[in-house]
Amino acid sequence: MRTLYVDLLSGAAGDMLLASLIDLGFPVSLLEEHLAGLPIEHIHLQVEKAVRNGISATLFTPHCGHSHEHRHLKDILAILQKGSVAPALYERCKKVLDRLADAEAKVHGISRDHVHFHEIGALDTIVDILGFCVALDYFKIDRLQFSTLTDGHGTVNVAHGVMPVPVPATAVMIEGLRLRTLPVATELLTPTGAALLTALGEQVEAGSGGTVVGIGYGCGSKVFENHPNFLRIVLFETEDRSEDGYADQVIVCESDLDHVSGEIMGDVAGRLFDAGALDVCWIPVYMKKGRPGYRLSVTAPLELSQKMADMIIRQTRTLGVRMQKIDRVTAGRSITTTTIGDAEYMEKQCVYKGYSFSKPEYESLAALSRKKGCSVIDIMEEYLRNRQ
Repeated sequence: MRTLYVDLLSGAAGDMLLASLIDLGFPVSLLEEHLAGLPIEHIHLQVEKAVRNGISATLFTPHCGHSHEHRHLKDILAILQKGSVAPALYERCKKVLDRLADAEAKVHGISRDHVHFHEIGALDTIVDILGFCVALDYFKIDRLQFSTLTDGHGTVNVAHGVMPVPVPATAVMIEGLRLRTLPVATELLTPTGAALLTALGEQVEAGSGGTVVGIGYGCGSKVFENHPNFLRIVLFETEDRSEDGYADQVIVCESDLDHVSGEIMGDVAGRLFDAGALDVCWIPVYMKKGRPGYRLSVTAPLELSQKMADMIIRQTRTLGVRMQKIDRVTAGRSITTTTIGDAEYMEKQCVYKGYSFSKPEYESLAALSRKKGCSVIDIMEEYLRNRQ
């Protein structure tokens, strides 16, 4: 399992978080590829080394021209959708943007659909959020953790005028979390930084443990006389409980239903798979008043939990969804092609704790059965006889 730990030595801004990942080894060219597909103006990404308090760090600066267009949340999401961003990546970005918009909506007393401000509309915010999420995928991060939050003090001038530090939107997002005020009279923890950490990560009492894979430093453009303006990330890798397999966490969403037909159940399962579910099954159960029904059980990546719950309620009209985060261990696997006799099979090669086995893919067996004019069972038996 890979854990990314963020040590907030001097707050966190979106560009600092992304800079630390670039310092760790994330290729900027990968972010440029994603940005090139978005229907927005060209953004020049500047990356340079800087020294803060004797520490070499990366400074990241996106140059977005002079656009001051203010956008609503739906406009930002539409930009990502038109850019053909992968579903899981889109959901992760949306989770951060939702967190940011909800905080601003609460502060201003409006719905999040009416949030209309520079912070969410600025192209550099899109760059920071998309870049951070792409980098998490690049490093195959399973878990994001962060230390005690830090911020400065005093006031800061923003689009709405003079605001206290932490600024109101940031204050909303960090409710219930530990915060330490630093002797720096300015904002250090920005709304975008707070949204990335609180939407995607969890605060921990002490740092993570494991094998240190790498360390990255990301700094801001400001230089303070008596305090370093950078944050540090540490990438840890812990041994999976499955030596040759993989251990991670997933979300399981369940709901018991006695009012939907088989046609609806099949349609719902297909929609959930299309939306990114890892597994969908219907389990026969007896419900209240002795009614036969089915338990819909959906396994999905953690970042798709809310999307899965929303789809289940909308598509089945159930009144509730149970959700729990569970540990999962899977065998390592890969799809290969093998020739046995005069037939070519697609098979799944699996490895777990030094034990290996293979399984033929059903589609391959079905195609051969049609070609030879025999049953799938006949092809399966032929495969097993010749595979041994």
